[in-house]
Amino acid sequence: MAGEYPTLNEVEPSWADVRISIPIYNGPTVKTPDIAGIKVSDKLDIGVVRGASGGKKRKRTTGQLDDEASITFYMSGWRAHRDALASVAPLNDAGQKQIGLVGFDIIYQYTPPGSVDIFTIKVAGCRVAGRSFEGAEGPDAAKVEIPLSIMGIEEIADGVGIVLI
Repeated sequence: MAGEYPTLNEVEPSWADVRISIPIYNGPTVKTPDIAGIKVSDKLDIGVVRGASGGKKRKRTTGQLDDEASITFYMSGWRAHRDALASVAPLNDAGQKQIGLVGFDIIYQYTPPGSVDIFTIKVAGCRVAGRSFEGAEGPDAAKVEIPLSIMGIEEIADGVGIVLI
């Protein structure tokens, strides 16, 4: 019974402890607090070798990495990010800025209260892959969800990158 309910001596970070910066390739770094959320996930698709073993697994392949991410801005945060992308975006034939062609990284950092450690997740090689504007009647602020095309996700610990593969 003594170990059934954990004591809360340690504090886990919350959204209030997060700092996000978005360095744009050949452009400015966006540091807006007007971000409602960020989603990042990666997984390995690992193949197996069964051979003439009655269907039993004998070996595994290295696998293939699949990752995805999205970021949700409040409208003012999206405008700041959009304008920074537009400042280096190429023009199409109609003279419009093509922000979907501009690359950037997302640096997601947090420090739990009472800690001196800085935990970092880097979403590398991002490009805007869409936009979904969200607004509704009521007191909530308007949001823009941005699905991203990314090249990789990396946790950084003690200056070393950590990836699934």
